Amino acid sequence: LTPKEYDLLLLLIENKNIVLSRDTILDRVWGMDFDGDSRVVDTHIRKLRSKLGTESHYIRTVIRTGYKFEGDNHG
Repeated sequence: LTPKEYDLLLLLIENKNIVLSRDTILDRVWGMDFDGDSRVVDTHIRKLRSKLGTESHYIRTVIRTGYKFEGDNHG
């Protein structure tokens, strides 16, 4: 994983089952000074899912809101 992909995955895992908006993800991973488009989050999510392969289902898209890491409730 690239450093940004790692930071993104870590943020999602640390906030398991909590929907994070694109703006929140941008602030926490790219920083408050980031001056790009929020679609950069979508691009990184797509790359991250590709690298996760069969485990990519844990990253859920919440339409018009953002993303969340959805783990099981068994532990």
